[in-house]
Amino acid sequence: MLTLMADSEMWPSSCTHLWDVSRRQRLLSLVTSRWAGVVKLRTIQGVIAAIVSALAIACGSANQTAPSAPPQSQTGSVEGIVNHESYLTNRIVNPAGPMSGARVVVTEGPGVGATVTTGADGVYHFDLPPGPFRVRWSAEFFETRESDASTVQAAATTKVATVTLRLQRNVPVAEWSISGLVLDGRGSPVPDALAYSLADMLTYNAAGQTDAAGRFHITSTRQHPDIVGLTVEKRGYTTYQGSVACVEACTPTVTVRLLRIVREWLDGPSSMRVGDVVPVDGVTEYDDGSRVLARAFVESSNPSVVQVQPFVSPYEHVYVKALAPGTATLSAIGGLSLQVRVYP
Repeated sequence: MLTLMADSEMWPSSCTHLWDVSRRQRLLSLVTSRWAGVVKLRTIQGVIAAIVSALAIACGSANQTAPSAPPQSQTGSVEGIVNHESYLTNRIVNPAGPMSGARVVVTEGPGVGATVTTGADGVYHFDLPPGPFRVRWSAEFFETRESDASTVQAAATTKVATVTLRLQRNVPVAEWSISGLVLDGRGSPVPDALAYSLADMLTYNAAGQTDAAGRFHITSTRQHPDIVGLTVEKRGYTTYQGSVACVEACTPTVTVRLLRIVREWLDGPSSMRVGDVVPVDGVTEYDDGSRVLARAFVESSNPSVVQVQPFVSPYEHVYVKALAPGTATLSAIGGLSLQVRVYP
């Protein structure tokens, strides 16, 4: 039986390491010690059991290895959300919310240069090597911003605070101002007039009112072109609409004249004969003595007597025609009216 053990082909391949000299001697020693006990039993079963036991001890002890530790993660995650502010597009309000397609770039640390774009929910995600990092957010027509420095931890997720990007035109600039003096047609100051500059149809750049001396001073930190529009208005006066140069250190000073309206009326005949066609105009007189003639869009209280004619080229006047004897009142916007009597 010991001779059979010397044939390595009868051993499992996992035990072929036993066929060097030292290991084979150890095996024979184990079998011999087991054999001594088996002789006493004098059974063939005991001999086989001794050999199997020796094999289990020899092979098992030779193949035992310490369990290996699970592999350690070599990266950590970085996550965040990019939002946009509320803004107008063609007078339609786009409410604040997640920004799709924003570009997020790692600007510092072992992962520098890594780039992703946000999804429809504004979320972005990086898998980065452990260490310090910083990211930059950007999008077309919006401002570019940098995050605070932070650190990636291996096998952990670092949450970056949600950022809201503003439209470039809404990013504040150095304060600029417009100052001015508002006078009426006689050179007297106009108090409580509203002076303002518009960024668009619905948004003020700056606005303020004149004081008792007719002076105003408006300031803003909104971005602006080199030429800034200025409007000054007050009920009962003409409206000023102009512009001022606003470059670098923008602090222009202007003097504005608003003419006070003294009176307004409809200029037309108080009497007509059947078949007459005459113009009716609106007239405004100002405090400087000037008068302005303008088209007056009128309505007739009695179209069967006085009929307003269709407005035709050259569009300089509105005409009315007398159709039958009687009376009619011509009315225009602003409460202006004119009584007309028609004779045969």
